[in-house]
Amino acid sequence: MTDGPINANPRMLSLIGDIYDTTFDQALWNDTLKRLTDYAGAQSCGLVTQSATEGLLVSHNVGCDPQYLQTYVDQYWQFDPTQAIRLCDVGRIHRTEDWISFEDIRTSLFYQEWARPQRLVDAAVVLLDNTADSFSYFCLTKSNGLVDDAFRRMLGPIVPHLLRAVMIGQILHPGSGIASPVETILDELKAAMFLLDGTATITHSNESGRDLLEQKDFLRADHGRLTALDPHLNRILRDATAASMLGDGAAGSESIALPFVAHDGERFVGRLLPLTSGRRRETGIAYDATAVLFVTKAAFESTAASDLIRKIFRLTPSETRVMLAIVEYGSIPEASRHLDVAESTVKTHLSQVFIKTSTHRQADLVKLIAAFSSPARN
Repeated sequence: MTDGPINANPRMLSLIGDIYDTTFDQALWNDTLKRLTDYAGAQSCGLVTQSATEGLLVSHNVGCDPQYLQTYVDQYWQFDPTQAIRLCDVGRIHRTEDWISFEDIRTSLFYQEWARPQRLVDAAVVLLDNTADSFSYFCLTKSNGLVDDAFRRMLGPIVPHLLRAVMIGQILHPGSGIASPVETILDELKAAMFLLDGTATITHSNESGRDLLEQKDFLRADHGRLTALDPHLNRILRDATAASMLGDGAAGSESIALPFVAHDGERFVGRLLPLTSGRRRETGIAYDATAVLFVTKAAFESTAASDLIRKIFRLTPSETRVMLAIVEYGSIPEASRHLDVAESTVKTHLSQVFIKTSTHRQADLVKLIAAFSSPARN
């Protein structure tokens, strides 16, 4: 693994597509985690929930011997230092030494009796969900080296998609056990969600979706049919939903990105995913739908997200400010005015942002940044 900026290579994009597929077919989690483990060069990978009422649940796991997994659930989880992840921020990548030194852990009961026999060296842990009585997390264990900065940069672009997939999975499969159940999670989702049939007629929407339609801006409901104000995007929406009626062969299984711009210049990203395989089809049938559209605001909503993308792509503070301004204000002149710098300065920094993030257009930056947005409503 090099120390340069992360590129969205085909293997990564394919893996991200698999992660989103799990939102509709929970049976795909193990295969997806296996791909993620191989991609990261790790030994094992799992999704875990710790509940005050139900104890520890490993909902999905690959790479860990069943006997060791059972002893972990029965006993050794209590001595695992990574359980401290419940005290951390959601979405941050942590390693074992964030809580205990390697010198101390190597003398511990947990290491000597459970980790060492499996030749485990380190673990990358990400908190996915945290409530008053439970928390859930993702854990990736390594036997061939530490979770260093290069490993974090490799895993960083995948984490936001993992977070979003888990939350969407909660919506469609509230009893899945991947994360703690939330009674009103459908309407808690920040992303506007529209379930659509083959004519783009809305068969179901969440609260965020209804709020978006009430604004009658870049998306509208025309006699029940979802319509994009932009003719080009509307044509893509119509063609994709029509194709979704014909199954995998016509529609494919990958999501389609739709960059929307509101009247006030705010930018949004839509992701249209066909409901064409496994439980995705079953979910669609339940709502007479063949496709689902998620729409999120393309903006950073926390210092943590801004810091994460800056570190992943090794942006300077000036490049980060320019990127955020371009996404928020939509043009070089507007970004120049709000940053109070010359347009030539904005162009210089923007060219470096394009190079480091392997993007070419402002619309690409919008899509990139949207991936790091929090999936929950404020």
